[in-house]
Amino acid sequence: MTYPCRKSRNSYKSNRMNPSRTILVLLIALVCALPAMGQAQNGYTLQQCVETGLKNNIDILRSRNNVERSSTFKKEAFGQFLPSLRGSATWSRSDEDQLAFRANDLLRSRNSYSYNVQAGLTLFDGMRNFNSVDQSIIDYNAAEESFMRTQQTIVYSIQQYYYNVLRMEQLTRVAESNLERSKGQLDRIREMNTVGSVPLADVYRQQVVVGNDELGVIEARNNYQNAMVDLQALLGLSPRPDFTLASDELPSSIEPTEIVRFRSGLGDFDALIKEAVSRRSDYRQAELSLQSAEKGVSVAQSGHYPSLSAFAQYNWNNLELKDFTLYDRFIYGLQLSVPIFSNFQVSGAVERSEIQRMDSEYSLEQLRRSIATEVMKALNALETSEKNIDISVKKLQSAREDQRTAQERYNLGSGTLLDLTTASANLTLAESDVINATFNYLVVQKQMDYQLGRNLN
Repeated sequence: MTYPCRKSRNSYKSNRMNPSRTILVLLIALVCALPAMGQAQNGYTLQQCVETGLKNNIDILRSRNNVERSSTFKKEAFGQFLPSLRGSATWSRSDEDQLAFRANDLLRSRNSYSYNVQAGLTLFDGMRNFNSVDQSIIDYNAAEESFMRTQQTIVYSIQQYYYNVLRMEQLTRVAESNLERSKGQLDRIREMNTVGSVPLADVYRQQVVVGNDELGVIEARNNYQNAMVDLQALLGLSPRPDFTLASDELPSSIEPTEIVRFRSGLGDFDALIKEAVSRRSDYRQAELSLQSAEKGVSVAQSGHYPSLSAFAQYNWNNLELKDFTLYDRFIYGLQLSVPIFSNFQVSGAVERSEIQRMDSEYSLEQLRRSIATEVMKALNALETSEKNIDISVKKLQSAREDQRTAQERYNLGSGTLLDLTTASANLTLAESDVINATFNYLVVQKQMDYQLGRNLN
């Protein structure tokens, strides 16, 4: 019995002999535990979810790759203004001797050596290079606008999923509260049946109600868990059971002042359309796509014009690896190329580019119409959600009073269990309606900001 005690003291002394090591281990453990402790206590806020989604979401990563891909085309377009340079070297050997005169000497060899360096520079190509550079810059800017709109779409989706998780969580609490209320009612009915105040059939009926409420709790929890998994998938995270959200920053109800404040920030329909057209990145992308198509027409038309280029060439060849300065040649000059007949290839390219330009015009006009439609739908949804909040609050007040009255009448024997069950079910439904109306209004607010191209904070 004394040996373990001595061992523990020795171990303690050993730790005291290495204080720096002990402090280092504790610091590492504390640093590793801090993120997990912060998440366990507070959960992910909406801002943290947005930051995580923008970092891990696959659509965001693909859109960013499109921007990088567009930058490579821009580099290629600028490279057309630089001279081209290439070099080559050749060695060959034949199965028979080769004869050649070099400096009035007859040489015999099976080997042959040569090297060549060529350089070229386009001086004029019908303005193709200038138009190509302009088009590449426009395409790069369009890719950036697409990336910005993709970010807004992901943020809006994250907000929707985030609010849906919190909505399911509160609906689960309502279902659990309803179950506790049903169980308490079942206990009271049993006591009343014991003293002969109510028949045994009421006990059986209330047991069925409790069973249905238990099933409702299970379904509510399942919906909450599925909503949580969907959110994690949208954020690019692997589903895990310890993932939680922080709901302290969200309002428990929507005050009328908040409705008035948000409404005051909106103008009339024409003003909203004008704001959406000026703000939305996808509309700017469509405008840039039209400009790019117009540049594409100019690029295709350049095939009708002559081209002028400068060239220079240095080469050497010999049967032996010597006399490099004796058998080398340097050639330079200008080359003019005039298209006479290109088998309708240039004309076909011009026609296709014209069709592409018309398609871009149609797409821009279609997008303008879609924006007007989406903004109108958002306005209708906002008006409906505002009215729904007012109605759901009044409905909850009425349902609470009905349930209280039905409970008192049943306790006094002047009411039936069916009346009480109906009143309790209506109360649960009214509580759920308030939660749904609250979160629906929050989503509709974000929907309006998204359709107008505003920053989704």
